Amino acid sequence: MIEEQALVVAVESNQILVETSRNSACGKCSASNDCGQSAIAQWAAAKMINIPVSNPDNLSITIGDTVVVGIDEQSFVRASILLYLLPLVMMFTIGLIVTAADGPEWQVITASFSALVLSFYLIRIFCQKYQQDANYQLVVLKIVV
Repeated sequence: MIEEQALVVAVESNQILVETSRNSACGKCSASNDCGQSAIAQWAAAKMINIPVSNPDNLSITIGDTVVVGIDEQSFVRASILLYLLPLVMMFTIGLIVTAADGPEWQVITASFSALVLSFYLIRIFCQKYQQDANYQLVVLKIVV
């Protein structure tokens, strides 16, 4: 389980809304003072985001409580692979196929871009299919006392 602490900002029947800040590893890098990415990460870390979280155990949670929320690691890895790897693999594979078929450069570019767009569409279909799957949802694990 991947876990994170969050502050409860709203409570509904079996779902809560939590507020958490974005974290970045940029502050630990030796080049963080001279890096533009570090400046962006520090700015983003200051922003708070609200996330809906399931409360399957119906824990007694009130606004202002600090809770530990989590998501299954395998589901997180599968979703990350789908989101990041599928578009690249499809784009490069179609590009290589068109190149191997001696297609002109414009066809390689067009086919690769089309494969990229198609991969986004496939990701959307998968996301809709697994949107209600409990393995792909954040859940409340415990209340921090």
